[in-house]
Amino acid sequence: MKHYILSVFALLVGMSANAQKLTLEQCLERAKQNNHELRNAALEIEAASEQKLEAFTNYFPRISANVMAFRMFDELVKADGVYPPEVAAISMQFAPLIGTPFSISELNRGYAVSGTLIQPVFQGGQIVYGNKLARVQKDVMTLKQQLTEKEVLQKVTECYWNLACVRYNLSTIEAAEKQVDAVMKQVENFLNAGVTTRNSQLKVRLRQQELSSNRLKLENADHVLRLLLAQQIGIEPAEADKNFDIIVEDKPLEQPIEAAADILSMAPEHREELQLMGKAVEAQRLQVKIERGKNMPHLAVGLAGYHTGFGGFSENAKAYLSSHMNNGLVFGTLSVPISDWWGGAHAIKRQKIKLQQAQNDRENTRQMLQIDIERAWTNLQEAYKQTQIAQASCEEAGENLRMTTDQYRMSTCTLTDLLDAETLNRKAQGDLAQAKANYQIALADYRRKAL
Repeated sequence: MKHYILSVFALLVGMSANAQKLTLEQCLERAKQNNHELRNAALEIEAASEQKLEAFTNYFPRISANVMAFRMFDELVKADGVYPPEVAAISMQFAPLIGTPFSISELNRGYAVSGTLIQPVFQGGQIVYGNKLARVQKDVMTLKQQLTEKEVLQKVTECYWNLACVRYNLSTIEAAEKQVDAVMKQVENFLNAGVTTRNSQLKVRLRQQELSSNRLKLENADHVLRLLLAQQIGIEPAEADKNFDIIVEDKPLEQPIEAAADILSMAPEHREELQLMGKAVEAQRLQVKIERGKNMPHLAVGLAGYHTGFGGFSENAKAYLSSHMNNGLVFGTLSVPISDWWGGAHAIKRQKIKLQQAQNDRENTRQMLQIDIERAWTNLQEAYKQTQIAQASCEEAGENLRMTTDQYRMSTCTLTDLLDAETLNRKAQGDLAQAKANYQIALADYRRKAL
């Protein structure tokens, strides 16, 4: 393990000399800036901000305009003469003209332009609570972004240390291949001297093939993990395949010192998951108020104006009729939903039930997060102890391999004993690499959940 970093550097197969090599901290920083999940989370916050601004516009007056024009296929009045009573019934303004002779023709076109402005005064609090709900939604998106960032960084950490573990196992395979090649030379010398059989040579060749097979699996795992890590930090797969690699850091292991009782008593108020459940409770409270507001009186005031015009009047008709009219009005409306309370009362109760469910979910989440923190702490302790066990096993297996190698050279042990010792040493080194990677992953997970 002392030459861990140097051994890993020698295993950068197929990497170009100008490839960018990143440490774990650099990978984490790149992920914060370029990860696609985090980019989408930022867009969700932007969308929530727009929704908040949209809700604020409900305080403003509602302004609308209408334009209408018509032209008939047939004339409304087909000939000059007496104004017919049927036409006069269209407007009281025409009433004085009934029976009056004048000339009118082709009254078959017209237009109307109108506009209204309505200012809501009281809507049962729906506008106020709707704006508060939009602010809560923005807070939710912000918390989700923070939660997503922690999850992404944890994924990057796991991928990085798994890749580091593969790199160390590759270095172990390389050392084992050199040792088995040396054993093969000894066996061939013994075979030429007639002190062993071809069966021993076959055993060593099978071990060489086994190591080649394991190397191939590890190289494939190295390739896939490197591409996955690159994708998580925003590097294109085509670029990562040639120009991206990591700098493996053999970080020292820090023994966890916190007391388990203190961990179990930690309040998970800082966790985004619990804060999200709190926002869910707040949103449900607002939903209750909004539902209640739907069944309260609604008051609004407004302005309206219109302009109309008709075509086809003769000069004689224009002396009696105005072809253009303008008018306006100020109005107020008060709507009292009386019968809506029949179903509205049940809708309010339904929202209150949802509020109780949200409160129960929040308490359940709080308890589960406490257990989650305790589980992360337990996993960290276990991972540290596993590294100590694996370190001791690795040292013993290495010493056993050294002694067995010397004994085989002096012909005091069998080839099978030597190959078994090599297998135990390789497995012990692989277990140590995996234990160290598991510890670093458990440490990052504990810090994410408890700190």
